[in-house]
Amino acid sequence: MSNDKHDMSMTDLGSCGTHTLSLSAQFYKDRGALEAKYEKLYQPLYDKRYNIINAIEVTTDSEPATTNQEEKGVPNFWLYALRGFNVINNKIEDYDEGALKHLENIKWFRTDNLKVFKLEFHFRPNPFFKNSVLTMTYHMIDEDESLLEKVVGTKIQWYSKIDYKDLELKYKMQGHYFIGSIIRDDIIPRAILWFTGEAALQQMTKITRKHSCFLNSLSLDVKKHVDILETFRDHDGLKVQFYQERAELEANYQKLYNNIYNKRYDIVNGVEKVTNDSELAALNRDDNTNQEVNAPEEKGVPNFWRYALVNHELLHAEITVGDEEALKYLKNIKWLKKDDSKGFILEFCFNENHFLKNSVLTKTYQFLDEDETILHKVKGSEIEWYPENCLTKECESFFNIFNPLQIDENAELIEEMRRDYYIGSIIRDEIIPRAVLWYVGEAVQGDMEVDFEDSDESDEDVDEDDFENEDDRSEDEDNEEEDI
Repeated sequence: MSNDKHDMSMTDLGSCGTHTLSLSAQFYKDRGALEAKYEKLYQPLYDKRYNIINAIEVTTDSEPATTNQEEKGVPNFWLYALRGFNVINNKIEDYDEGALKHLENIKWFRTDNLKVFKLEFHFRPNPFFKNSVLTMTYHMIDEDESLLEKVVGTKIQWYSKIDYKDLELKYKMQGHYFIGSIIRDDIIPRAILWFTGEAALQQMTKITRKHSCFLNSLSLDVKKHVDILETFRDHDGLKVQFYQERAELEANYQKLYNNIYNKRYDIVNGVEKVTNDSELAALNRDDNTNQEVNAPEEKGVPNFWRYALVNHELLHAEITVGDEEALKYLKNIKWLKKDDSKGFILEFCFNENHFLKNSVLTKTYQFLDEDETILHKVKGSEIEWYPENCLTKECESFFNIFNPLQIDENAELIEEMRRDYYIGSIIRDEIIPRAVLWYVGEAVQGDMEVDFEDSDESDEDVDEDDFENEDDRSEDEDNEEEDI
């Protein structure tokens, strides 16, 4: 009887998993349609910005219309928009500036496949490379962009007569989804604020002295163009509307998800009684079966969340043998969006156990924006350990993620924060909605390695063969890739 009930529970769990996947597919489709709607509304504003920056059909009181970018428009706009974001500024070397001064636009678009987005960097003719457009295409395992599958980048056609090997614009950034998502979600829509340094102030950081000196050196005519750009606040209003509509969409779907998650909780924890015909038939089997019915039986699906976590390669590396013993008592993991929509909270719910006194442990991620590009604050519950079974005392442990992290400019701490958020987002976006698949070992994981350590060797030696060359592929292959 125990085995029959376990098999029945697994069947019901499988049904929950199927319903979750079906619901997720519809949610991603609706969210994609919402994003596409607002991108069309943003585009006229981006076109106006492009014309002003590149001096196309733009005049001030003291000048005629011109197309001479060297003297008019807003020179070095994208260079300093990128430099205004501290994380990207740290990736740009002084010798990169010569080429980035020729950057005239940055665009992004999502392909028909909602798991893929592309960045386009448009350049004027320059003495560094022949390409007019450089692209980076990010292929994700899922629509929540929690797992990166591969990155496809344009091969730069450097002018061979001059050795610009060291001027490759830190093109290794193509392997960093983090940088790509910042450019897509923050730099492109708010470029003027990054150019002027206002966005940096909003994030309680400062632009570099060199950046400040450049702004102070702008001519009166260029400053007038910048003033015009700063009047384009319509985008901010559209963004607010987009966030509101997206929040409503997510809330509606979250209610539907919660119905499935509640059923899953009941099955996993033996709360839901199985009373269908197959069970009634099982109760009336021969004497051997009846003896099995009377024997002590386990409720629900023991160790469900323990194995759901351990079966994820990244999380497995974080979980020690001692952690696994404590995770046996984990009965549920939930997440909820913060009231201001600028962050989320993870909740780990435990049965009574001899490791910790807390029934619930929480982990809160607070961001400066709704797109989760700038992590502002991270805090976790203080764990009340039973002294004899403390798992975090002078040793590595999964439970260390509940330690608070101080936001700091220190490079090591920045990497630690990114690593911490990556773990949290995997639990939110991958483990919770697809827990059944992780438990049975059928969930798909990305093949791309994630290295949180910053090694000198990886910084200096980048093998271009690690990335596919878009220029070498045929047009048919390009179309095939985007239709995946």
